[in-house]
Amino acid sequence: MNENTALYRAIEQAVILPCAGEMESIADVECDFSETYKKKVNRLIKDRSRPYYPLIKTTLRKTIFIIAAVLMMSTITVAAVPQLREWFVGLFVSQNENNADVHAVQGAIPTDDMNDEFIYYEPTFIPKGFVEESRIKDIAHLGIDYRFKNKIIFYSQSPLTATHNIDTENRKTEYVTVSGCEAFLSYDDNSSIIVWNDGNYVYSINGDLCKNDIIEMANSVNPTK
Repeated sequence: MNENTALYRAIEQAVILPCAGEMESIADVECDFSETYKKKVNRLIKDRSRPYYPLIKTTLRKTIFIIAAVLMMSTITVAAVPQLREWFVGLFVSQNENNADVHAVQGAIPTDDMNDEFIYYEPTFIPKGFVEESRIKDIAHLGIDYRFKNKIIFYSQSPLTATHNIDTENRKTEYVTVSGCEAFLSYDDNSSIIVWNDGNYVYSINGDLCKNDIIEMANSVNPTK
């Protein structure tokens, strides 16, 4: 299934089908056509075994559904429709030899209202020796610095619109699973960077820690009390 097919199905399930019942009453309203119009329609229809009126009514119904979908899409939010959220939100990586751009939202989709309230998440597993040194917390972001001697780890939670540019030069990259979600990981012998999202927020961890520790740290991210 390509992306367009997935989008069409999402629109059908989220917009067209829910309003189909209401639109049926409009589509089934009979229309009176003049005799001249009927003759013109008859000449256009090659298969005379199918009467023109059902064809017109079916076309009218489909047209109404499409118009309704377009009108409703102008007021609907991605957050309100799981089918649309599933199509628009994911792990999208644009990678070259030196770096990778990782983002969670496909296209220019307005996501400011995806969450009524920003719920803060943070890791419960911190690699041995590291302690929290500082944090930045506002209405739509959480950032925490952890330090151990001259080593640093930085954790970040952001809205889905956030984009992360990850260094991949002379580093290994791979996709891993974090709490059931796909994540992008870049690492070498000295440091690691991981980015993922759960459909609500984008999370990242980077710093002086090994691959196994960063994955364990990422899997420990949970809502704060």
